[in-house]
Amino acid sequence: MARTTGTTGAWWSRIDARRANLLVGAAAVTVVTVLVLVGIQLHSTQAASNERVISRFQDRATVISALTQAILQSAATPNDATRAYSAPTVSGRLMDRAVKEGNVAYAVLLDERGQVIVASQTLTDRARAQVLASAALKPVLAGAPVSLSDVQPGGPGGSVVDLAVAIKSDSGRRVFVTGVPTPLFSTFLASYLRRLPARGGTAHVVDSNGAVLGSRDAGIAVGDTLPQPGLLRAVQRGSTGSFGSDGYFASVPVPGSTWRVLLTSAKSTLFASVSGARKWLPWIIYVALGVVALGFLALLRRLLANAAALSTANGRLASSNARLESSNAVLRHAAELARSNAELEQFASIASHDLQEPLRKVQTFAAQLEARESERLSEEGQDFLRRMTAAAGRMRALIDDLLMFSRVSTKGRPFVSVDLDDVVAQVLVDLELSIEDGGASVVIEDLPTIAADPVQMRQLLQNLLENALKFRRDDVVPEVHMSANVTDGMAVLTIRDNGSGFEAQYASRIFRAFERLHGASAYPGTGIGLALCRKIVERHHGSISADSELGNGATFTVSLPIEQPAGMDPQLALLADVNGEEAAHALR
Repeated sequence: MARTTGTTGAWWSRIDARRANLLVGAAAVTVVTVLVLVGIQLHSTQAASNERVISRFQDRATVISALTQAILQSAATPNDATRAYSAPTVSGRLMDRAVKEGNVAYAVLLDERGQVIVASQTLTDRARAQVLASAALKPVLAGAPVSLSDVQPGGPGGSVVDLAVAIKSDSGRRVFVTGVPTPLFSTFLASYLRRLPARGGTAHVVDSNGAVLGSRDAGIAVGDTLPQPGLLRAVQRGSTGSFGSDGYFASVPVPGSTWRVLLTSAKSTLFASVSGARKWLPWIIYVALGVVALGFLALLRRLLANAAALSTANGRLASSNARLESSNAVLRHAAELARSNAELEQFASIASHDLQEPLRKVQTFAAQLEARESERLSEEGQDFLRRMTAAAGRMRALIDDLLMFSRVSTKGRPFVSVDLDDVVAQVLVDLELSIEDGGASVVIEDLPTIAADPVQMRQLLQNLLENALKFRRDDVVPEVHMSANVTDGMAVLTIRDNGSGFEAQYASRIFRAFERLHGASAYPGTGIGLALCRKIVERHHGSISADSELGNGATFTVSLPIEQPAGMDPQLALLADVNGEEAAHALR
């Protein structure tokens, strides 16, 4: 009876240097694209965090600005005194009384053209010229209800601020201007500024010339210029920004005046929540992922280069076998193939160890970071940490599956008599939780005893049954049926399910390594399970096929010989596939 042989190695055995370079290039582009996207997202997240800190900082100045504006608006509210100023005739004694009662330097009433109607006796010629040129007068004449000027010399405190208030009268619009001593402003402004949190900084109210009108710092007098070097120039350039070596400011204008509320803080204090470890730890994790990805690409390149070399060697060996006429020549080429396989096995083991070692370290360090630093990480940092741990776990699983795939032929056990009923019973114990979780119905008919590798038979049946349970349809109770039929020395196993199925065009493609018909996140696994089944079946000189219709389940058919060819050593199976039965008999 002729036995069925497969194409051992599939794409792996046919890879050449050009395909290896294309695969590595595609993997490199994918890795770089993912790293760039993650880097952009990380940078965008940190930039948004900085903007939120600056916005909250600026909001504090906005509160004081709004409060000062509210006080100005209250000054513009009509009362008994302002109604007296709207009379057709206003006496100088009324102005003098306003000076005395308000503790102001002078009081002046002007008409809508800016001409003085009446003034207090305390208005000197210098003060008169100062009022007529005051920055507070022009906005009120233009229609504003109230306005304040910059700090100006004069008055009992050494400096005054002109307060201009619009007054309506039967004879037209009037403006009442008083020279308010700056200490009156500084007292209430300082009381509100001291309520602002200002760790590592301070708060001021200044005029357009940078003269201080109020400050939370008791050491700064009214009329002094800003003490911080470079701060005034920075304020003149914009509403927020840096100054000095470690300073940051936010400036908000007070409507109806030339004043500004100015907050300062040390950058190290202001941005403490988005700097230091919170800023750099996600980037350290990001760089670690990049290093792991580069290591993976380098090892993948080495693995594919060796596979290409092995493919070339196998091709040359196959060509040489066609010209061999003696058993000695077959023995020489068989020894070369065995040596090549041994080197590939050694390389696979070394590559697995070299690749898993940095992954173990990444997982260890990630666990330590989560245990020690989780409270100090932002939500984005914790999310990156979880993604890194999950990615490292998936990569380790992929390496283990690749190593298992590569050792099917080289590390197989001798063929012995295997009762498939016992094997399935052990598999069902392993899948007990999956069966219970899905409420699945699993029916196993009597199975034959065959000559096989018991460990690989368990891998084969477990993968097939696990797939039947995994790819189920929503709201449909999974049903799996396994039967066997022995015909002409071949055991034909049939595994049928009522799961999601697949389109018929993919019936052969699903047995390729890394081929998935669903997204990586839709179902767990690495995409090597069915490729491993195919390789196990081919090592046992059998065949495997699949038949399905999308949405109507799938049927997998496995044909295995009851007895293996007489005298065939499992370690010579690969040699027989490559060189034919003559090479295997020659080695025996």
